[in-house]
Order: sequence, then C-alpha cells, then structure tokens
Amino acid sequence: MKSAAKLIVAVLLAAAAGWAQQAGPMQAPSEPPVIHRIPLYAKVPPPPMAPEQIVQRFTVNETKYKEAYQTYGFRQTIRVEELNSQGDPTGSYQVQAEVYVKPGRGRYERILNWSKSSLQYLALSSQDLETIAEIPPFPLAGQAAGDYHFTYRGTEKQGELMTYAFQVEPKSVQPGHVYFSGVVWVDTVDLAIVKSYGHFVTSGPKAPSALPFSFYETYRENVAGKYWFPSYLRSDDYYHQGKNELPIRLIVQSSAFHPGKPGIPPAKARR
Repeated sequence: MKSAAKLIVAVLLAAAAGWAQQAGPMQAPSEPPVIHRIPLYAKVPPPPMAPEQIVQRFTVNETKYKEAYQTYGFRQTIRVEELNSQGDPTGSYQVQAEVYVKPGRGRYERILNWSKSSLQYLALSSQDLETIAEIPPFPLAGQAAGDYHFTYRGTEKQGELMTYAFQVEPKSVQPGHVYFSGVVWVDTVDLAIVKSYGHFVTSGPKAPSALPFSFYETYRENVAGKYWFPSYLRSDDYYHQGKNELPIRLIVQSSAFHPGKPGIPPAKARR
C-alpha cells in the first residue's frame, strides 16, 4: 500500500508541475475530462513456465540452500556508518568475525577484530549486532513458502543474469513469527533467488535496538557451483536526532565460504 501511495503522490506532483507552467489562471473545461486510468503494474507477458511452477522450484531450492548454508563456514564483516548530506561517511564502526560449524549441528562465531568506533550519535551494543546477525537469510524456505502470496512481475536483468521478479507478501502475520515482505529476483536458469529487497514484519514485540534499519537489499553469491548464499546486505535509513535526520548505512558482507570443519573450542567462540 505504501508503494502505491508513493506512486500516486509522484503522479500528482508531476501533474502539478505541469499545471504551474501554464500561463494565466486555469479555466474550467467546457466538457467533462476524459479520465485515463493507469494500472499500478503494467501487464507483462507470461514466463515460459507457469509462475506457480517457478515459485515451487525456487522455494524447493531455498530449502536446499538453507540446509547447506548451515554446514558452511565463512567470514563476515558488519559495518555501520553515519553519513553527511553528500552520502560520505563521517563516522563508522566495523566488526569482523569468522563463522565456524560446531560439532553436531549449529555454528559458532568468533570475533577476529573490531575497529575503534568513530560514530558520533549511534551507541551500539552487542545486542544490536546480534539483531543484525539474526536477519533471516532464507525466509521463504521449507514450510514457510505456504505462508506467502507470490505475484509475478515480469523479467528483469540483474547484472549479467536474467531474472523473474516476484512480489512477495505474507498471507497473514501470526504472533511469534517473522515474515518477509518485498520483491525477490529469481535466476531464469538456476531458478534460484539471487537478489531480494524488502522488510520483515511481525506482530510480536521487537527487541529494542539503536539501529532503525528496516528495508534490506540482499545480493547472493554462487557457491560451489550449486548453492546461492547471501553475501552482501545493505540498508540505508535515518537516525532521528531531535528535529534532525542523520543518514546512516548498514553493510554486511560474507565471503570465503567453505564446507565447515568442526572443532573450534567453544571457549574462544561466541554463539
């Protein structure tokens, strides 16, 4: 609904700009104006296979990727920046960690290094960083796929890949669950999500955080020629300081994916 409202406002502003350029006062038309209704989404040609089949295929792949992801280790960097009006960083804080597979099932995270914070307004806590690390990487995997409406929006080029674009909305929001709302781009060859943009919704109380990030853009990387893992996440938002709005940015990068090798001593790792 918000995107529709923004589109309507943009159309009205553009029309108002055109009216303002006309000389003299506006005259009432002698005939009722002809109203041309413009659909919010243009009609798009159907894909080679039914959209329902594409959804079924990429959600099955999501389940496979999620299971494989739990068996991989990787290096992750979390960076938070305060920006000026030109978009240049004026302060930042960065943490780099190594994620290891622990014996049995699950993973440990060990902090490798962290920068001295030069943030002037944001005061980050370990809880804030844990909130970032817990952003669901595969929200449409497994049984969760049945909780969503998928609407096909056509094809779109993403880098070197041709993709199918799908709008994703939860059918309902149940207490205690976190749902994704936004758009996913699915590679037309692998039928795998390679990019997503949206936010997460829940009906339960949210954990308090100093980070007001809400919309996330996530890119994925092909790993071992058969998995698509999230490797770059970014969010741009504003931190409210009195009457002022301070631009802030979050970047999470994951790299050096490798099959997990258990054995990192728990005493040196953080769950």
